[in-house]
Amino acid sequence: MQNDSELIWHDDGHLLGLQIEKTELVITEIFCPNSEDDAKCKLYSEECIVRLFVQRFGLECNVGICSPAPQIKIAWALAGDLELGLDSCQVWIIPTTDDFFSAWAATQIAN
Repeated sequence: MQNDSELIWHDDGHLLGLQIEKTELVITEIFCPNSEDDAKCKLYSEECIVRLFVQRFGLECNVGICSPAPQIKIAWALAGDLELGLDSCQVWIIPTTDDFFSAWAATQIAN
């Protein structure tokens, strides 16, 4: 069980394909780099939980900002108690180029 106040961020190669259509930012692709069933994004579901949450909630589960681009590399974190089920949890995503995330990630590599 994960502590609710502690998010573990996974920077494992997930990508979002994006396109601007008039005034809307549309997700055109949700790429999961993991084909193995034991990948962290698939431990709680047969399908990638990042894909499940982004398909369901779109960019509403995004906590960062970045410049628009056709493809955005994202990191993700699972919040909540999985013992209560995946529906009681939330997956948060953040662009890896977000200024705060990239500064934090650099300190994690150094530690």
